[in-house]
Amino acid sequence: MTKQNSKTSYLISAITLAVILSGCFATYQDSGFKSLFTSLNNCQSFTDPTDPNSTPYKLCAGIAGYQLILRKVGAGRKSIEILSDSQQSFPLNYQQVVTRQMFHLGDQAEWRVAESSSGSEPQALIAEIHAHEDLDEPDQVTAIYLAVAKISAAESCVTDVVKQQEVSREQLHHLADKAPQSACIGSPPH
Repeated sequence: MTKQNSKTSYLISAITLAVILSGCFATYQDSGFKSLFTSLNNCQSFTDPTDPNSTPYKLCAGIAGYQLILRKVGAGRKSIEILSDSQQSFPLNYQQVVTRQMFHLGDQAEWRVAESSSGSEPQALIAEIHAHEDLDEPDQVTAIYLAVAKISAAESCVTDVVKQQEVSREQLHHLADKAPQSACIGSPPH
């Protein structure tokens, strides 16, 4: 084989590999899911008239008739409840399934939405939980967890919890996109 044929053969192999890899990436990108975001800072404050403690909560705009409720869950922590389009509330209980230590929520929640001819349907929610797990330095954020919750008419719950630095955005989206088929987790892995 001549030097020119060797270069041509190498070039064809490289182009073939690039086409195969770009096809895999495009398949994931074209999965029918997209991301939409809800600010957790610009929510309306309310008080539940049936709550004897008059504990305030915040109602955040969502998508496709869904909304988010931010509630105090003890010791200054807040967790998210998903309010369905039929007004059914699903508490995500981050204090039970992410960390039992102090934490605060990130600034926004990410919805993973399936697009179809009938419209948009939320499939999963991703939220940042900033944990304060060092009892000697209670103000220091020691870990940022990403909690993935599945969303359906029958149930919404946390299915996966990962540390932010241990997962790429693509891996996180893959977890969220398969969340509707995943089981709920029951206790903190941490």
